[in-house]
Amino acid sequence: MSYLFGATVMGFGVHAPVMAQSNATGILFGQVTGQPGTNIVFENTATGVQRTVTPESNGKFQATSMPPGNYLVKLMQDGKLVQSREVEALVGRGVEVNFLPVNAQANPQVGAIQQVTVSGNTNRIDVSNTNNGPVFTARELAKLPISQSVNAIIQLAPGTVKNTGGGYGEVSSFGGSGVSENAYYINGFPVANILTQIGTSEVPFGAISNAQILQGGFGPEFGRASGGVVNITTKSGTNQWEFGAKASITPNALRSPSLNTYYPKTGANPLTDGKLQFYSQDNIVNSNTAGVYVGGPIIKNKLFMFVAAERNSSHSESVNASSDKVFSPTGFSDNRTTVDRFLVKLDYNLSDDHHFEFTQVHDKTKLVSRLYGFNYATFSRNYIQKGGSISINCCGGPNPGADDSILKYTAYLSDDLTLTTLYGESKTTHSQSPEGYNPTIFQTNSSVKSRVPGVNYPIVQTVSTPIQADGVGDKQKTLRIDMEYKLGRHSLRAGIDYNKVASVVGVSAAGGGAWNYYYTDDPTKYKGFGFTETPAEGGGYGTLGYYVSRDLSSNVSHPTSTQAAQYIEDRYQVQGNILLSLGLRNEQFRNNNSAGQAFIQQTRQLAPRLGASWDVNRDGSFKVFGNAGRYFMQVPTNLSANTAGVNLITSQAFTYTGVDPATGAPTGLHAISPVTSVNNQWGISQDPRGLTAIDLKPLYQDEMSIGFEKALNQEFNFGVMGSYRTLRSSNDDLCDQRPINAWAARNNIDTSHYGFPCATINPGSDNSLLLDLKGDGKLIRVDLTAADIGLPKMTRDYIALNFFLEHPLRHGWYGKVNYTLSRSKGNNEGQVDSLQGNNVAQTVGWDHKELMLNATGDLPNDRRHVIKAFGFYELSPELTLGGNLTIASGQPRNCVGELPRSIAPDMGYGSSYFFCNGQASPRGSLGRMPWQAQLDSNISYRPKMLPGVNFKTDIFNLFNSHTIISENATSRSNGNVNPTFLQETGRLSSRSVRLTVEYNHKY
Repeated sequence: MSYLFGATVMGFGVHAPVMAQSNATGILFGQVTGQPGTNIVFENTATGVQRTVTPESNGKFQATSMPPGNYLVKLMQDGKLVQSREVEALVGRGVEVNFLPVNAQANPQVGAIQQVTVSGNTNRIDVSNTNNGPVFTARELAKLPISQSVNAIIQLAPGTVKNTGGGYGEVSSFGGSGVSENAYYINGFPVANILTQIGTSEVPFGAISNAQILQGGFGPEFGRASGGVVNITTKSGTNQWEFGAKASITPNALRSPSLNTYYPKTGANPLTDGKLQFYSQDNIVNSNTAGVYVGGPIIKNKLFMFVAAERNSSHSESVNASSDKVFSPTGFSDNRTTVDRFLVKLDYNLSDDHHFEFTQVHDKTKLVSRLYGFNYATFSRNYIQKGGSISINCCGGPNPGADDSILKYTAYLSDDLTLTTLYGESKTTHSQSPEGYNPTIFQTNSSVKSRVPGVNYPIVQTVSTPIQADGVGDKQKTLRIDMEYKLGRHSLRAGIDYNKVASVVGVSAAGGGAWNYYYTDDPTKYKGFGFTETPAEGGGYGTLGYYVSRDLSSNVSHPTSTQAAQYIEDRYQVQGNILLSLGLRNEQFRNNNSAGQAFIQQTRQLAPRLGASWDVNRDGSFKVFGNAGRYFMQVPTNLSANTAGVNLITSQAFTYTGVDPATGAPTGLHAISPVTSVNNQWGISQDPRGLTAIDLKPLYQDEMSIGFEKALNQEFNFGVMGSYRTLRSSNDDLCDQRPINAWAARNNIDTSHYGFPCATINPGSDNSLLLDLKGDGKLIRVDLTAADIGLPKMTRDYIALNFFLEHPLRHGWYGKVNYTLSRSKGNNEGQVDSLQGNNVAQTVGWDHKELMLNATGDLPNDRRHVIKAFGFYELSPELTLGGNLTIASGQPRNCVGELPRSIAPDMGYGSSYFFCNGQASPRGSLGRMPWQAQLDSNISYRPKMLPGVNFKTDIFNLFNSHTIISENATSRSNGNVNPTFLQETGRLSSRSVRLTVEYNHKY
């Protein structure tokens, strides 16, 4: 289950090999005492495919790039079987198999090899690896009480934290990094969300063979990740036909009710303080899963197939409107979600030395949403549909869906030379079909505080989410070549990979825009961004503090990008028990606008990767290891869409005298501001040369780890690892024209007609921009120092100590406990902002210098203490119990609000500053959220009278904890105390029960 449990070592006194493998395979290695004519045969017990290697003169042997699975390793002498050992190869792991004379340790004079067959696992340690992370097999995942998702597997690994904010969904942070900094692979093919890099497409859960979760220390074959790597390999067909099916339900009848949400008591909002906001206790959620698989030989020993299909369905009925209005015509949601996934895996062995694989993955999420009325006076819904939508793989979430086609070729050209080649294509479409949509009517948004008493504010536009354009989607093509060659004590590896990405992005506000109603309690003095009059001066309801904003937004673009890399690595066996890994990766990134013009081009990004492993006792029982490396991240296509696209974001403020009952739009308008665009996004295409700093540096991070792992005895393994990560550089958008105006004034250039549309820079560094300051189409180079811009240096430091105690599967039980003590501190989470949201690589925090005041502190993904314990106990051949416990300290609490006018005038960024009620409020200074504790458990029953049948019950959140995991940090808005300040925005999910029946049969 981990890199300890996954290591199988048999024999005595053998050192680690010089080894390498592709990113979707493992290695088998060892030593033999024998005479000339000795060979080692590795036979895949499922397919019958064999590979033969000849030991070196010192008896050492190894087989790299071995597909995960069970192998019979046979010692052959002059064509006759002498010994055999059965072992399991795991993705990214080394398994040691030794053939030594019986009683050789006790009697060195005994030299004859006796014939014996041994099959089993020990608790020895994988000394052949220097990276950090466990491997989970299908067998182990089936016995643990976890949800059927990749993110649930990730959460079993130490150093991973579940995201709880920013609107980024059910994804994870690795080692203090942002949730967009992870890489995901299926059978060696990258499957991360193409547009945002957040989340991944997935295969049917039961089709997962191995899941490797790397938190760091990974070698140069992996790139475009400064967080973690999730490396999935799928099941394949064998020489034995097999069939299986499963069905599970998570009924609402066995689910504990959700808690209602109440407004906090702010002392400044009598209309809402302490009152019910969202009625949730009668919400209903029913879900079920059905899956089937079949696998076997099309041609025995030659051609194999494995096909799996899975459908996850859920039906929820919930109140989505707040109690601000007694009746909302769209306040009740009826949602039906269907997730269809299938996998087709074909394996063809042209010969024992030439292997072809084809993988087809389909992942599609369909949501049918219908909106009905809800009445807070009676807490009841009606059945008059007033809106809804049908969406597919929509809209920007962490489960983007995909159709992936992957072809891989592996050639064992000799005992020492292996070649692997992979080519794959991915295509994702995103669509949305709103129901009851009137494209001529704006959205309207108001709250109980922003509505004039006695005035009706109808909701006529029933679509409240952005509308996706036709043809929206993403495509990716990938080529990867890896070569491995063994030369004496050196295992040399080199490779290249190339990704070509294209997206179509198109989104606009429903109806083309929105009327957003506001209130200020100081109408004679309050002036928002761009206001030329106070609301009181505007007349109408403005004299009472009520005003409205007309907001338009749309985005259309066709961005593309290319990502290329080359790597080399030398795994050098310095001595019999010391292994050094010396690697170098070179990255290149290019991002293009819709016309194919490059606006970001980064080359020669050199990333050294160093690792060492010391097999202290020379028997695989005690390993000391360390690694250090540099990791680069590409700019996501999402930034290309938003920066280099045609974007329109404008606002204009008005006072008003009434509301149109037919449309919900204000009447009697009086403008109190001109049309403004905070970041000069006027729907005009920009010159790509002016959108990024010259010689822009990518995000990159340096990391080092050191630790040890020791087999305490035959029952327990123990280990400690210390890690340190520091962010060296990052990029984000600057939207502050003041430094440009100051530079222009020093150089006698008139910028009175120039509007800066934002540009991507390296904050905290000197930056040079090419800008059309005079409006004549001629670009002028503007050199700005870090002091000119005024932004601090980006900082993010993560330090951690991870302890584990593990009982490998023996005597019918397996268990592992991880404790991580860590701190993540700085002024930058990465490409994302879990506190305030925003687009990837375009967070608010770096737009101008005032946003970074008080911004240094404990970051949102900081969890000082985390305990993860999981395992299972086989009570009998028929009964198995499983458990999964997580205990974690709460995340930092924050208070953000408006910038005091004594520091700077309103720049249109509202409550995005680290100020609380006008006072400085450093990041994380409000203390901590509550500790979280969740225990999940299961029981599995396999009756003897029904061979192949398994009944299983999983209980999630056994003690029904409702701990708050996120809250609203905004203290003031539009000059008023926010009525939802410190209100919970997320809790642990209520207790639920999943009932499953499975059938598996081999013919």
